[in-house]
Amino acid sequence: MPDEYPDQTDARPFTFEPAIDAELSVLASIETHYWDELTKLERSALPVPVRDNLRQRLETKRRMAREPHVLRLAQLHEKATMRTMFS
Repeated sequence: MPDEYPDQTDARPFTFEPAIDAELSVLASIETHYWDELTKLERSALPVPVRDNLRQRLETKRRMAREPHVLRLAQLHEKATMRTMFS
C-alpha cells in the first residue's frame, strides 16, 4: 500500500523569506531613486509649473514601478501566512 503521507523529514521546507527580501529590496531601490530624483527636481531652477508637472510624472512613474512588487509581496505574505496556519 502506497504511503499517503510520505516522510518529509529530509525535505527542506520552502521558505518565502528570500522572495520577500528580494521584493523589499526592489521597493527600497525604487524609493531611493524616487527621492533622489525628487531632491534634484526641488533644487532645480525650473519654473514652478514645470516642476509641478515633472513631480506628478515622477510620482506616477514611482506608483507604476512599485505596483507589481507590492502585489507580489502581498501574495507572498498571504502564502506564508496560509502555510503557517495549516502546517
